[in-house]
Amino acid sequence: MKYINEIPVFFILISIACYVWIRLIYYRKKPFKIYKLRELAFIILIAYVESLLYLTIFPSTNMVSQSLASINVVPFDTINLYLNFTGDKSLSFINLLGNVIVFVPIGIFPFLFWKRVSFIQIIVLGLGSTFFIEMMQLILSINGIISRSFDVDDLILNTLGVIIGYFFGLLVKGIYYQLRN
Repeated sequence: MKYINEIPVFFILISIACYVWIRLIYYRKKPFKIYKLRELAFIILIAYVESLLYLTIFPSTNMVSQSLASINVVPFDTINLYLNFTGDKSLSFINLLGNVIVFVPIGIFPFLFWKRVSFIQIIVLGLGSTFFIEMMQLILSINGIISRSFDVDDLILNTLGVIIGYFFGLLVKGIYYQLRN
């Protein structure tokens, strides 16, 4: 929970203010129908993406390691390490479940913005977004800017979170259409 208290709320509010300002300028130049729920969804997306980038890319400590970045390309290696960890299980629980849960919204947001959402699109979106984050962590770590690692297990867990979000989105969409009819 330490991370949640450190999310840069000030920068998120500035980004949202900029988004609203740009939308208002655009509206004045070319009026269009404003869908309040859609605009709210965009604002939530902005806050989510900034929070996600902050949690995954920015250093988790004030110390930046001078050693080379840690790289794990063996699938399920870190996952097995956490599952077989004999110490405090809360660390394992937070890391494994956290890597899944934090990416669930990426599987949900497409339902708010796209007319059709396919499983393949979600897989590409999930793998693409998590691969981008992992590569940024690797590049920034190699250059001594942050102290993070590249872990293929993060790709697996994050993409699983996106897939769970997709199925949750399908469920909510189905319930919505059932209630409408």
